[in-house]
Amino acid sequence: MADSVPMADPSVREMEIDGDITLFHAATQTALVLNGTASDVWRLIDGERTLEEIVAALDQAYDADPETVRAGVDSALTQLREHGLLASGNSSISTNTSSGR
Repeated sequence: MADSVPMADPSVREMEIDGDITLFHAATQTALVLNGTASDVWRLIDGERTLEEIVAALDQAYDADPETVRAGVDSALTQLREHGLLASGNSSISTNTSSGR
């Protein structure tokens, strides 16, 4: 949903190296190294910003085509969700998908 508010799972720990973020999920004992775009998305996931606000912030920062930015944000959130790094309940990622947590 466009007004969804993604939120990081509180058990996830992060470490930043050379501008990119590595996440460690204690519950599953897995680590995920994020690329630049996914790192930027992760930084904006605060449980307060809506999906649309995240897309708008990155659209402005990247000065790129809004559809391209939206696709990158959707991809990053999908990856984070698939690895169990988002808190459940409010992390729907797109107005054009029906999957959610």
